[in-house]
Amino acid sequence: MIRNPVVSGQFYPESPSQLKAMIEGMVDEKAVKEEVIGLVSPHAGYIYSGPVAGAVISRVKFKDTFIIMGPNHTGRGRPLSIMTQGAWNRGFFSIGSAATDDA
Repeated sequence: MIRNPVVSGQFYPESPSQLKAMIEGMVDEKAVKEEVIGLVSPHAGYIYSGPVAGAVISRVKFKDTFIIMGPNHTGRGRPLSIMTQGAWNRGFFSIGSAATDDA
């Protein structure tokens, strides 16, 4: 299963080039990086939460493995979810997809 973006054009620009420019404007590549064992970052529409998320992401020295927990916005099922199979489509950066595993 490929997890495609489901709110493009709503929470962030639908155009890949506009999205890339928006994210690049929120992330400071020169920021001092820190090692972390976890982080919490907002995930509302990028015009609202993007500057804070960008500031957080700018300062993290990322590892090779991530655990991404997402809230259940529908109200059906469990309150949190973790995708255990498939891949996240990150094609808007021309870097393909990010595979999941059972780590």
